[in-house]
Amino acid sequence: MGEPDTDRPLTGEPAPGGNRPPAGGRGLLPAGRRLPVAGRLPAGRLGPCRASWLRLALLLPLGFLAVFFVYPLWAIAREALLPPAVLSVLTDPYFIDVFQFSIGQALLSTLLSVAVGFPLAYLLSTYRFPGRELLRSLTLVPFVLPTISVAVGFLLMFGQNGFLNRALYALFGLRLPILYSLTGVLLAHAFYNAPLLVRTIHAAWEAIDPSLEEAARTLGASPRRVFWTVTLPALVPGMATGAALAFIFCFLSFPLVLTLGGGRLATVEVEIYTQVRLLLNYRTGTVLALLETAVSLLFSFGYLLLERHFARPAGAVRPRPLRPLRLPRRGREWLVAAGLGLVFAVLTVLYAGPLGALIYHSLQLPREGGWTLRWYRYVFAPEYDAILGDTPLASIRNSLLFALATTGVAMAVALPLSRVLAGGSDQGHGRAGGKGQGRGLGHGLAALEALAMLPLAISPVAFGFGVLQAFNRPPLLLSGTGWAIVAAHSVLAYPFVIRAVRPALGAISRQLPEVSRTLGASAARTFFRVELPLAATGLLTGALLSFGFSLAEVSATVLLAGPGLATMPVTLYHLLAARNFGGASAMAVVLLVVTAVSFTGLEAAGRYWLRRAAGAAGGRRW
Repeated sequence: MGEPDTDRPLTGEPAPGGNRPPAGGRGLLPAGRRLPVAGRLPAGRLGPCRASWLRLALLLPLGFLAVFFVYPLWAIAREALLPPAVLSVLTDPYFIDVFQFSIGQALLSTLLSVAVGFPLAYLLSTYRFPGRELLRSLTLVPFVLPTISVAVGFLLMFGQNGFLNRALYALFGLRLPILYSLTGVLLAHAFYNAPLLVRTIHAAWEAIDPSLEEAARTLGASPRRVFWTVTLPALVPGMATGAALAFIFCFLSFPLVLTLGGGRLATVEVEIYTQVRLLLNYRTGTVLALLETAVSLLFSFGYLLLERHFARPAGAVRPRPLRPLRLPRRGREWLVAAGLGLVFAVLTVLYAGPLGALIYHSLQLPREGGWTLRWYRYVFAPEYDAILGDTPLASIRNSLLFALATTGVAMAVALPLSRVLAGGSDQGHGRAGGKGQGRGLGHGLAALEALAMLPLAISPVAFGFGVLQAFNRPPLLLSGTGWAIVAAHSVLAYPFVIRAVRPALGAISRQLPEVSRTLGASAARTFFRVELPLAATGLLTGALLSFGFSLAEVSATVLLAGPGLATMPVTLYHLLAARNFGGASAMAVVLLVVTAVSFTGLEAAGRYWLRRAAGAAGGRRW
């Protein structure tokens, strides 16, 4: 995954001037006091961490990952590394077809995501119109929508008797076979990954120097030729990295294919779940999990190589001039307007349709028609449900508790790693110390970062199965408990925290911690009283990401959740399996509302804490 978008409300960068010592003696230095010339340091990022307390703090994340990440993977490998078992899977035509379908659907989903996302990125990068910033912000919404809720919306919108087919039949007497087919899976993947392509292509478009296009037009090139010979080649790096990331996400997709495939379409993720959960064939499931992990790591390594190949040093670029979006007057403008109108119509059906169908169906009686709150009363009823193995209300409580615990563990794991990665950036780039030392440290930090990001490349279903296998016997008998779910969620969520916190720590001026140390503060006090407050927006972003990830996670949880431990996504899946679409739609809406309220509440609490911390820092003398 790339660095957090600077367009988001919460970013990992401090406010301009926010890490400068306040004037008037009310900040780090008393009034009238200045550092001696010998004590001044050149401006730059945080220096490498040499504090013994931080080295000791690293033992916590490294020990946690050794027990709850490496050991489950070893549990999979130990069971699967038997030549007869591996050969039986590799030579089975059915499993070969499953792997081929997984790669093929991921490739087609990526191409569709590019096709949907490119026109919107063109609109945001070329035209100025009312609501442009709102539209750009809305491209972030799919990232926080729970996958299983969107799957229910697709069932209600694009099903054989869904809202779209009912409208088409009433108008034209036809129905489109979208659901339970490859088409439905591709559309659902585009729903999530097209916004990713919009963000990456839009960022690449804004990074193009407008003078290059202006020079081409000055030399007589037509607008079409400028686009094909200047603009499009400059967009290839952003398109390629975004498409590679979308491909990995589609290859590892589980809930969408499980729900929308109708039992006829199976990716490797779905096949692992089928073998382990339904057929109880642990040996085959273990081999499939190991093979899929190897393939996903290969794809992730290719993505990192692609990202490194296209990486370019950031420089100052003149902002792109935006044209006002107006009514078309010429033939070419009519063509562009018709294309943009078609894109907006498709986007409206693709995005607003499933969410609107979800809310509408949750308030409708199935056969009689009419408005009702019956399904919401069912969701909040305290009575035991035999199908779910618990009450639906208990799943809401479980989800919130697991998300809070996951956020705490993920932050504790990610903070020391983020500090080490941010503190060694200068050394890694050779800005301090000898060139050989800087290069060696840079390779070490690159290896550490690659290892820290490794959970992003691991199949959640395979990892959940590894946790189930690793902790089903003493001394760590965690299978069937909530701690196994929290551990799995924390391992899968902490890389998102690092991606949010590391840039925030890396952007802090090196002078501020050094001033604090010069005034007698210990390294630990400097970290907690100076560096963390300056990186507070990154911390808040990381907490929100980990909390939202835990709320929506279903791939690993569906294997680990025993009786009484079902979360909202798992309960939603069980309701769908029982064909209780009214209860499923109500639970999906509740999941969306709980996610939105939790994000809003956490962000408001974080903002309040930031204001109080800023006020306390302004009135504190050192």
